[in-house]
Amino acid sequence: MPRLKRVVLDRLIRYYRYLAEVAGDRSPSTITSSRIGAALDVDPSQVRKDFGAVGLVGMSRVGYDACEACRAIRTAMGFDRPYTGILVGAGKLGGAILTSPELDRYGLRIVAAFDRDPFKVGRHIEGLTILPLRGLTSYVVEHQIRLAILTIPSAAAQPLADLLVSCGVEAIWNFTPARVEVPRGVLVRNQRLTTGLGEIAYHLRAPRRAVRSRDYATAVDSSESS
Repeated sequence: MPRLKRVVLDRLIRYYRYLAEVAGDRSPSTITSSRIGAALDVDPSQVRKDFGAVGLVGMSRVGYDACEACRAIRTAMGFDRPYTGILVGAGKLGGAILTSPELDRYGLRIVAAFDRDPFKVGRHIEGLTILPLRGLTSYVVEHQIRLAILTIPSAAAQPLADLLVSCGVEAIWNFTPARVEVPRGVLVRNQRLTTGLGEIAYHLRAPRRAVRSRDYATAVDSSESS
């Protein structure tokens, strides 16, 4: 299978999340590209094209088997081949990542967490003992770690990324606001809290819309039925 473009990967992950929810509830076992497109604001023809890229072929007037589609995306993305990573920075954000139930669904298992704060070292989070930062490089080399998650102060992001790459890390999930430069062939995925906040702030610049009582009643009914 040829390598997929970033925009296709992003859409496949959205489909995967949605299909996992559909497969887990009492919805029909099959689902159409029109329903997926309506739920995710994607053109149905694009859904079919993306599914075709991972070997999925729908049935005329029936659509796709939801569980089969989930499995196909899981295989194409590599979620079915568990991989390990480490976390650097065991503060509140790092702790939230360690305790997230979503990681396993995407094949990730965090095997070690590091911090330079002596008050955090030795504490236990989600079955892991927080290790001192001085042991980071030897651990990465010994265990052939390919993924590192950074939840550290911005000033430390680039030096630490350089160190991790020199030890063999091939992917960095960066939760710091800093821009991290890495050599060609190393992936950096920036997770920007401020990007989402920027979009929200821009949306709220518009004048406050009037909420009709009928709208409120519909919203209440929808929430109570969910």
